[in-house]
Amino acid sequence: MFFCKKRKITIGYFLLYFTISKFCLAQDFVISKSTKLPYDLSLKVSWFEDATAKLSFQEVKKQTFIKHEKKSVLLPFSNQATWLKIDLKNESYQDTTFYLFLDNQLVRRTTLYINNQADSLVFEPFKDKGFSNLKYPHFPIILKPKESKSYYLKFESERGAYFKLQLYGYKDIEDLNGSYKIRLGVIVGLTWMILFIVCIIGFMVIKDRKSRSYAIYTLARAFSFWASLNILGNFIGTDPTVSEKVTFGLMNIYPIMGSFLALNILPFGNLPRWVKHTIYGFIVINLFLLLLLFIAYGPVFLKLLVILNLISHSFFYTLFIYTLIKKINQSPFYAIPFLLGNVSNVLLNLRVSGILQFENIYGIAIFVALTEIAVYVYYLSQNFRASVKIQAEKLRNLGFEAEKAAKLEELDKLKTRFFTNISHEFRTPLTLLVGPIEDLKKKFPQEGIIDVMQRNLQRLQTLINQLLDLSKLEAGEMKPNLQEVDLNNFLNQLVASFESLAHSKHIIFKHSQPHTPHFALFDTDKLEKIVTNLLSNAFKFTPENGRIVIKIDYSDNQLIVQIQDSGIGIEEARLPHIFDRFYQVEEHNNYEGTGIGLALVKELVDLLQGTIEVSSQKGVGTRFELVLPFTPLEKLSNPVVQFERKVNVDESLISANPKIDSPIEADGQSIMLIVEDNPDLRNYIASVFENQYQIIMAVDGEDGLSKALEFIPDIVISDLMMPKLDGLGLCEKLKTDERTSHIPVVMLTAKASLSDRLAGLEHGADDYLSKPFNKEELQIRVKNLVSQRQLLFDKFSAKTLIEKIEVTKEPTIEEIFVKKCQSVIDKYLDKSEFDVEKFADEMRLSPVQLRRKLKAITDQNITEFVRNYRLEIAAKLLKTSDFSVSEIAYKVGFDSMPYFSKVFQERYGKTASEWKE
Repeated sequence: MFFCKKRKITIGYFLLYFTISKFCLAQDFVISKSTKLPYDLSLKVSWFEDATAKLSFQEVKKQTFIKHEKKSVLLPFSNQATWLKIDLKNESYQDTTFYLFLDNQLVRRTTLYINNQADSLVFEPFKDKGFSNLKYPHFPIILKPKESKSYYLKFESERGAYFKLQLYGYKDIEDLNGSYKIRLGVIVGLTWMILFIVCIIGFMVIKDRKSRSYAIYTLARAFSFWASLNILGNFIGTDPTVSEKVTFGLMNIYPIMGSFLALNILPFGNLPRWVKHTIYGFIVINLFLLLLLFIAYGPVFLKLLVILNLISHSFFYTLFIYTLIKKINQSPFYAIPFLLGNVSNVLLNLRVSGILQFENIYGIAIFVALTEIAVYVYYLSQNFRASVKIQAEKLRNLGFEAEKAAKLEELDKLKTRFFTNISHEFRTPLTLLVGPIEDLKKKFPQEGIIDVMQRNLQRLQTLINQLLDLSKLEAGEMKPNLQEVDLNNFLNQLVASFESLAHSKHIIFKHSQPHTPHFALFDTDKLEKIVTNLLSNAFKFTPENGRIVIKIDYSDNQLIVQIQDSGIGIEEARLPHIFDRFYQVEEHNNYEGTGIGLALVKELVDLLQGTIEVSSQKGVGTRFELVLPFTPLEKLSNPVVQFERKVNVDESLISANPKIDSPIEADGQSIMLIVEDNPDLRNYIASVFENQYQIIMAVDGEDGLSKALEFIPDIVISDLMMPKLDGLGLCEKLKTDERTSHIPVVMLTAKASLSDRLAGLEHGADDYLSKPFNKEELQIRVKNLVSQRQLLFDKFSAKTLIEKIEVTKEPTIEEIFVKKCQSVIDKYLDKSEFDVEKFADEMRLSPVQLRRKLKAITDQNITEFVRNYRLEIAAKLLKTSDFSVSEIAYKVGFDSMPYFSKVFQERYGKTASEWKE
């Protein structure tokens, strides 16, 4: 019992001692001769938090102060006021003037009150401007020997802060203020030096994206560092509130800085997609919080910015360390200094948020920052050494490159000279052709072939003229030839010349332009070539029932021409190359062309100091926008000449494909299918064979395939390069289809190389003829191919039908087809009502297709094929079975004995009875 009472008394004494030591006012700090100044008073103070921040000094003195037990003071993120109280007694010091000193210049307002005195001292770092006010808060106090006084410090700061409260002597504070400005100058100078070196290297030495990004990142960090020293806030404006917002805003832009650097140096192709989205999220959130900070400045947003700083730091540390460990393609030249350089920022944010409270955290931050500089300099030297090595290698190769460039330039000149010379050489024979053909046309106006010759001569002239224009442009010999012109009237005539073409191709052609004249000095010849080429392309690649729209407008002495079509379009990746010389889009290779037209357009537009832009979507269409400057005129000096000018549009640039009506099939005459997109060549081939074949013509591969399946021609002559479906594709489809596999195909092409010939033969072409071809050679090749069909006639003749066609190891499509026909007849062998329609239905062909196919393979029509097959079976049964003649006749589908006897005797020269014996 006594022991329990004694224990209770002991616990009571302990609680009493704790309460007294915790809440009683601290004892006076005695300043004696042994006191070494400066002295840290942080453990000698007591504190009180005014939650309202509105208590007066007299009211605060009545409050209970709590003894401070930490080596530094930490102010929270809040709107409250924090009070510190210190009791000082000058025991024997002769000096009467001391200073209370705080080592933090970012507390918004610090006020010193002295007990029993009405006045106070105030320090506001964001209000006092100028270099002279760049100093830590310090307050002079006068304490006579043997005198005791109580001092109260009131702190008002929405942002958290930590500091030490120290006591300085009079001489010490003077030395401190002087050395502080010197240290500050040294620090700022070092920062500028580092910043200068990094920027010089990033923008002038290494000059890659990563180095430039690191330079910008370092610049932003420098501003953030200067803000933490209150250098920027001290010189920004006159409003202390703005200075405070700018200072704390710059101190919290790390998520933006780190995100910017990460976006430029990390290999996001090897990282998950969410990583990049997270980085963008940091940027957005940081900007949003900074905006709120300026709109509604307060402790909540200030603390959220610190938290965001810590989260983004953690994310980037994890991300960069992960890429370094995994050896993902990323240079440590930037990653390691980045990681080291932000340790100081992390430590200071952890300290101000109250998470870390150990001593010397500021010294550690400074040490890590210096380490970052040392590491960066090391990596810089390595990178610079590598850069020097690369530059040396480039210099060694420079001589080779210069020599190579000279050779290429010489080759380019030779090529230009060649095109110029060859084009001039072509003009002489062309002149000798044009004149005589004109004479022939006058002499024989009814000959259509002369018109064909004229059109193609004109086309050849156009191509030669384009080559000459290109060579002149390249040599710089072509200059603008400005003339007085009514641009509106000229373009109206030029565009109107395409109306008939649009009508013949069944294309909707819309044309809009102002109705008022626009007089100008302009090179109409070059304008005509530009617009004609663009419209020609539009008509060339726009199918029937498509749409072409041309819109002409004028703005600020500029001619604007927009041409939109609903053609096949161009892939986006190929758009940058369409103005290159001799370049043709792969999808356009099946259309005739040289790749010169658009190159010439671009050169002419550049010569006229204009611009041309193209946009396209595959399968939807293409849009060209042409902008050309012109010199406006009030009127024309000779308006009559202007309206009499004839606009020449080279119609040979475009091959209008008229609708081709397929002929009505006539029995007994072989059918030839001609598949050619050039109407002149198509009509010429038809004229060569019109007396030998019934001609069917198709304008492209798809049209040709459709007509081949419909009419089952005896031979096909096809061009190789055609729109929609080229000759190779057509040939392959014909040869792999049971209905058309037997049809011989002659391929015509301008590509005469061995590889092109082999490609045609591999796709099933029976013969291959290069353009230009000889009429007699084409006729002989067609005749030979048709003659080879006789081998099929012999193989599948009626005399061998009974043998059921011996199928080889790799049966041909023809063999399979005949065997299938035999199987169908076997199925209906005793059915006398088995007719052509039923036979075609079983074969899944139309009667016409079945008849054409059997005729091509066996040289028999359907009725003959069925009847002869039945007779062969009957002949076999007569030799090998005991059935009577009449029974056998009925078994093979004959319901009339007289007819059976008649056809059997006609085929075998004996009656059925005589054959049986």
